[in-house]
Amino acid sequence: MDDLIVAKKIAEGDKQVFETLYNEYNIRLLNLCYGMLHNKTEAEDLVQDVFIDIFNNAQYFKGKAKLSSWIYRIAINKTISHIRKKKIRNLFVPLEDQQITNEISDYNEKEQQLICLQKAIDNLPVKQRTAIILFTYNKMPQKEIAELMQTSLAAIEVMIHRAKKILKQELETKYKEL
Repeated sequence: MDDLIVAKKIAEGDKQVFETLYNEYNIRLLNLCYGMLHNKTEAEDLVQDVFIDIFNNAQYFKGKAKLSSWIYRIAINKTISHIRKKKIRNLFVPLEDQQITNEISDYNEKEQQLICLQKAIDNLPVKQRTAIILFTYNKMPQKEIAELMQTSLAAIEVMIHRAKKILKQELETKYKEL
């Protein structure tokens, strides 16, 4: 079905079309949000918010980009906004509480590796983080990522290359410390 028709049907309240769209994108968006947040509960909540936005704003989809790009853009914007709000809230948490939550306790080796990877991903610049998560977790082609992020394919290739390089350096440094 054409993207504009899907959006129009959702705007008109067609629950079956919306359910089909939900089933098609739910896991993909959950992977994206989880990849950026590393918190399943927060990611699930954000995905629900994304689908509420899609349902409430489907009439504004004009078809200038693919429907999938529009949906991913909503998810990325919501996730980045959530991260920013979370960082602002963390500024007001007492230092002792931050140290307690940041400590790695008696996790097994695989959990430590995962935590190190997540922290390294969190430290990437937002555009690099978004590109590497879409490429790695969502297995999205670089050309589609470029369209979604409204930049050139070459820029995406550079972002992903730099992100991989930074992650490799940071993780090598961490493993030497461990």
